[in-house]
Amino acid sequence: MDTILGLIKDAKRVLVSSHENPDGDAIGSTLALGLGMEQMGKEVVFYNKDGVPEILRFLPHSDRIVKSLDGIEGTFDLVFAVDCTGTNRAGSEFEDFLSTGRGGKVIIMDHHQTNNSSADLRLLDPRSSSTGIIVYSVLKRLPVEINSDIADNIYTTIIGDTGSFRYSNTNPDTFRVAAELVEHGADPAEISEALFENEPLRKLKLIGLVLPTLEVSGDKKIASVHVDKKMFAQTGAFKEDTEGIVNIPRSIKGVEVAILFREEVDKDGSLWKVSFRSKGQVDVAKLAEGFGGGGHYRAAGCSLAGDLDEVKKRVIESVREVLP
Repeated sequence: MDTILGLIKDAKRVLVSSHENPDGDAIGSTLALGLGMEQMGKEVVFYNKDGVPEILRFLPHSDRIVKSLDGIEGTFDLVFAVDCTGTNRAGSEFEDFLSTGRGGKVIIMDHHQTNNSSADLRLLDPRSSSTGIIVYSVLKRLPVEINSDIADNIYTTIIGDTGSFRYSNTNPDTFRVAAELVEHGADPAEISEALFENEPLRKLKLIGLVLPTLEVSGDKKIASVHVDKKMFAQTGAFKEDTEGIVNIPRSIKGVEVAILFREEVDKDGSLWKVSFRSKGQVDVAKLAEGFGGGGHYRAAGCSLAGDLDEVKKRVIESVREVLP
């Protein structure tokens, strides 16, 4: 922490990025950290490979996040990869940029259980409900005013990653930080409406196609659904519209592990993004690590090549091996 605080104080130009296919924690953490450093007089570039999902565009200053580093000239003193288990999670263009040596010191801020060492410095706390809480702890140690814009962004990271304080990663510190953010101007009602009562029609149409794919194991402990390219084409939906769909099979009584198989629409050949959710008896982070992925104890993911039947067979067999 002290080393990173010193580097921030000395830096003049900073790049802040987050993982591809971003969620509320990724975007909110990116914006909050960057806005705080701008208060200190830093020049900040906000970047995400996939840009800002439509449902998160209500966040203050979200329109400033660029989707490409082409045309970004000069060097940076610091580069942050927030909510990333490794710099590779920010995408190949980000990795290519780092290889040019124009990034200066590279810092990861993250709360995932699994993390690799692809950075000069890492600030990690798996006990934090969101990466945004880690960002908040950094900003409070700097000459930064936690204004309503920063507060809204960080509060959104918490609501998103705790499922509105419903998940097991919710702890006393989560509520303390949330209360402080409301005192600083975060608007819980406005944020909740934007996140949960503002779904595009195409997502509802997509869910209508996904539900018939539901498969539940004989012992009722494993449930899965899938989304393929045809469903995206038929509904006009995007991959960001699959956010939260894995919680549908997870909500079934008796299910211990829920799985969403999502076909990547921008890849040649079949590549499936696999999202795991656990109700607590299975460490899906370890499960995902076995396939080259990672994440949290109860929420993790990985990517696998192959046709759907083959991928499902491999994944479900691995889940069965670790079920109690």
